[in-house]
Amino acid sequence: MNLSRRKLSLVASAASVATRAAALVTGGGAVAQASTASAGHITPFAGVFNPIKNVGNGKCLQPVNPVPNSPVVQKDCDGSTMQGWQYVRDSLGGYDFLNQASGACLNAFIKAENGAPIGLDTCRSVSNERWATATLPNVTVVQSMIGGRPNGFCLDVPGAATTDGLQMQLWGCNGTLAQRWIIGFA
Repeated sequence: MNLSRRKLSLVASAASVATRAAALVTGGGAVAQASTASAGHITPFAGVFNPIKNVGNGKCLQPVNPVPNSPVVQKDCDGSTMQGWQYVRDSLGGYDFLNQASGACLNAFIKAENGAPIGLDTCRSVSNERWATATLPNVTVVQSMIGGRPNGFCLDVPGAATTDGLQMQLWGCNGTLAQRWIIGFA
């Protein structure tokens, strides 16, 4: 299955999750999520939308607006669909990050360079939407794959600031907490 079809399938899957949640709220049935993790551990939920949370400041990523070309900023974590992301492994060895509220993908807007802004764009098979990271779920760095391979520029909180609404950027990978992310955990 090609990446575009998988992403469309994920959007349909998100709609299905929303429908099941609505059914649960209106009393139309129960939905259960199995967990195999022991008490006290973070539980991964593969195939479900979860926040992308910065290790250094505890803030979550979200778009300003749930539409393509919207900047992706940090905000206090609130569990909203704006902060829901699903990671999708692509056939070229990277990951794409699909936003739950918009159905759009995390994107580096320009070439790989310090200060390149991060936002949303319509999901498609382009290297600006492909990210290298450890096998997910994990606590890890997220490196840009602009140009088709990891290029030494990582998803970064500018200046490691804690400011709500601060747009994320690419910055030379440096191992700081501003570049470490909790991905794929509820």
